Amino acid sequence: MSEMLRPRLLGALPEAVRTRVEAHADLDGWLAESQGQITALGLPIDEALLVEALTAALTVVEPTDLHPADLYLAAQCARGHHGALRRFQADYGPDLDRAIRKSPTLGLTADEFRQRVFDRLFVREGEAPPRIDKYSGRGSLRSWVRVMASRYIIDLSRRRDRSTASDEGLAEKIGAAEDTEIDYLRHAYGPALDTAFEHAVAALTVRERNLLRQRYLHDVSADTLAKIYGVHRSTVFAWLDKARLALLGHVRSGLAQNLPGDQLESVVGMLGSKLQLSVRRMLDSRLEDEPK
Repeated sequence: MSEMLRPRLLGALPEAVRTRVEAHADLDGWLAESQGQITALGLPIDEALLVEALTAALTVVEPTDLHPADLYLAAQCARGHHGALRRFQADYGPDLDRAIRKSPTLGLTADEFRQRVFDRLFVREGEAPPRIDKYSGRGSLRSWVRVMASRYIIDLSRRRDRSTASDEGLAEKIGAAEDTEIDYLRHAYGPALDTAFEHAVAALTVRERNLLRQRYLHDVSADTLAKIYGVHRSTVFAWLDKARLALLGHVRSGLAQNLPGDQLESVVGMLGSKLQLSVRRMLDSRLEDEPK
């Protein structure tokens, strides 16, 4: 390990973060292991860039939860390092190929999709940093790339749908015409249902909306969510249940003034049975920044 890495890193950290990081049981061992993982990427170690990336990450992530090699690769890609970009393409290109093969109706070849994703991740838009710079090191870069690719495919699908069909409300989207119960909801409660659902989504906490997005839009497993949030999978299940119940509770409140009790429970019960489809249709895929 470079003798200067430890003092440079600690000197760059805010005092509260520095105290927490210094208390790590084997900080020197962790730094040495991190450098070894980065060396295995086949990239030269830019110590200033490494310190910058670790400083930003350690303000929100514990050392034991951090993926330093993934973080460093992302940082080098954000700066346009050719070797890092080649390594990223070799390591994660196959994941992108698999993702687009699941959506043949988009009409994109694997090469076309790769190029779109690479442009999306590595090309600056105005003064904003490249999107790859948003990777925080919490959770593996592979999981982050897969979620990002799934989110992008959803967005592409929605753009295609908007270009070929008129806007529809939730009641027009949550089922097939031959489903008599949904057909009834569609015609009887469409505008009220749309409004209630939109208000219900807005009433959720940021984390509740993000969890519903990750679970239902991005198909992130409970185990992966547990790793992302640093909690036990049972906690994730409890959070998801709470988010689902909160969403339906807000929908019920929004419809209560307009529907009799028996009809209200019928509508809410139908929404509950179609919740995954409802969330996929009514929530955009962009994850929100959660309050610290």
